[in-house]
Amino acid sequence: MSIDIKRLEAAAAQAEEAAVELVRQGRLDHAIRVILGMLREALKEGLAPLVENVNRLTADVAELRESTASLERSVRELRWGLEREVELRRRLEGDVGRLRGEVSHMKLGGNLAYWCGKHGLDFEWLPRGPFRVDAVITGRRVIALVEMDTTGDEADVEQLLEGAEIYGRERGERPNALVLYIGVRPSSELAEECEEHGIILDNSPRRIAVRLAELDKELAESEQPPPGE
Repeated sequence: MSIDIKRLEAAAAQAEEAAVELVRQGRLDHAIRVILGMLREALKEGLAPLVENVNRLTADVAELRESTASLERSVRELRWGLEREVELRRRLEGDVGRLRGEVSHMKLGGNLAYWCGKHGLDFEWLPRGPFRVDAVITGRRVIALVEMDTTGDEADVEQLLEGAEIYGRERGERPNALVLYIGVRPSSELAEECEEHGIILDNSPRRIAVRLAELDKELAESEQPPPGE
């Protein structure tokens, strides 16, 4: 509801004329009542809409504050949901990565076990915790510890060396061969380190099985007494 300024001005002019006329007539009390009545009407016409507008504005501000608070809550909930989703995706990616690693590991082991069987060798998975390596391959004389990895690095070499000590203590037999079986072509740095420690490094399960079978035969023959004894 807006204020009609022109109407208020007209009413004030009429009240002024009436009050002047009453003063001329000496009726001061009536003049005062006319002026006060005009003021009351002016207040009613002018301030009442203003008060109404202020009340409406106050209500709008309160509603706006409530809407803003609700929006802030929604934003916080959305942010929490997004952070939760990112965390779940990160965990899922980690789980998927570990699963892929385990699948790749089992595939390497399965291939090596197959070729060992083809050459008369036994393949045995070892408990990872106590032995530090993945498997042991045995024949008539050969005892070869095996570490398998997709790419291979210095840590695998260290694990094989530690595993040899642990295997000797746990089973009372010292391994006579160490094998690092990887899924890719080995780097020159890794090849040099393995050669330094006498570790068989290869990415072919067939070649590993052939080499261990040959070593097993050599060890068995070296233990046989010379002819005529």
